[in-house]
Amino acid sequence: MKRFFLHIIYSFFLFHSPVSAQTIPVNESQFRLYSFVKPSIDQITNSKELAVLYQKLYSLKKGDSSVVSIVHIGDSHLQAGYLTSVVRSSLQNFFGNAGRGLVFPYQLAQSNAPPDIGSFSNNTWQFNRVAHPEIPIASGISGYCIQTNDSVATINLFLKNSDSTGTNSFDHLKIFTNNSDWLLQAGNNSTPVLIKKKDDDDSSNYNEIILEHPADSFSISSLSSGSLKEFYGASLENSNAGIIYHTIGVNGATYDSYNNAPLFWQQLPALKADLYIISLGTNEAQKIGLDQNIFLQQVSFFLKKLKATSPNAAIIITTPADDFYRRRRPNIMLKQIAASLTNYCNKNKIPLWDLYRMTGSYGSAYKWLRKGLMNNDRVHFNNEGYRIQGTLLFNAFAKGYNSYIKSCN
Repeated sequence: MKRFFLHIIYSFFLFHSPVSAQTIPVNESQFRLYSFVKPSIDQITNSKELAVLYQKLYSLKKGDSSVVSIVHIGDSHLQAGYLTSVVRSSLQNFFGNAGRGLVFPYQLAQSNAPPDIGSFSNNTWQFNRVAHPEIPIASGISGYCIQTNDSVATINLFLKNSDSTGTNSFDHLKIFTNNSDWLLQAGNNSTPVLIKKKDDDDSSNYNEIILEHPADSFSISSLSSGSLKEFYGASLENSNAGIIYHTIGVNGATYDSYNNAPLFWQQLPALKADLYIISLGTNEAQKIGLDQNIFLQQVSFFLKKLKATSPNAAIIITTPADDFYRRRRPNIMLKQIAASLTNYCNKNKIPLWDLYRMTGSYGSAYKWLRKGLMNNDRVHFNNEGYRIQGTLLFNAFAKGYNSYIKSCN
């Protein structure tokens, strides 16, 4: 009998340990403090459409020396970086860190930046973002652009909190500029790199640079000329297998504002996305009386452009969390937008993460505010509020992945 039980225990570990070792741990205990958060329904629906992505991640976890690229596109809820940093770090801790991803010198555009990105310049820059198509400055890959007519212009960008393990270091860059000549100096690399003007018919507007040594900062200086200099962003990558998580968050952005940014779509293929996560709808909800049919036409057009850009990439759409309309009353338009997105995704079998529902639905913003999780504008959340939402998104992704690999074993 003893030998029988030993055989059962051995068989359990033989057949179950490999799967268990590949599953992502999910911790929901922290949500007990917030009764309005509903982790029991925290999942990605229509997740069968993510099977190819999950398989890539499974292969990566088993030792495949590849990179899985995730591109998260949204509005001001993403630009501050608090929500996405939770998802990025959690995924990279499990699957491997392939780089910081897309960055932009937001300070030079007089806007807020994620806490790990710093930038400075001695030049004065004109700027724009996709939310303002009336300004005649084309926004690029980051949803932003800075430009200057100065004969010599320099941009300095650095990653904060870099450590001795090289967590934030990079040895491979994609630099997105207009057709000007620049000189790149990265970290302590001794040799500056010349970034040459590209052909006039090349709409990609980026150069790839391989560094001699890892760095956590770079500066680019334009070579003296009277031409207009424009900078759209940089992707900071390394030589590791794992996840690279690009965040494109733009204050005031909507589906339609991205639709009307042609340079953004021309440059987007450079990120080689395996997955797009789309988090928009908050700014549309500030328009009382928004026609839901027109809204869904804008969503459909956005997804059509996304599919044309990356035919093989998976897509997850998220609904926005509840907020206040003009700081005074619950926002009924968010309820309608969340319902429209849910119905649209279910009808078209598009993976959906329903943040609106799992964070309490209509009127729940008042509860988040009372718990000290929202800012005074009653639209945005503070660091802790976004950390909770980022953890929910990571957990939902982990549950879908875990379910997939268990079904394969």
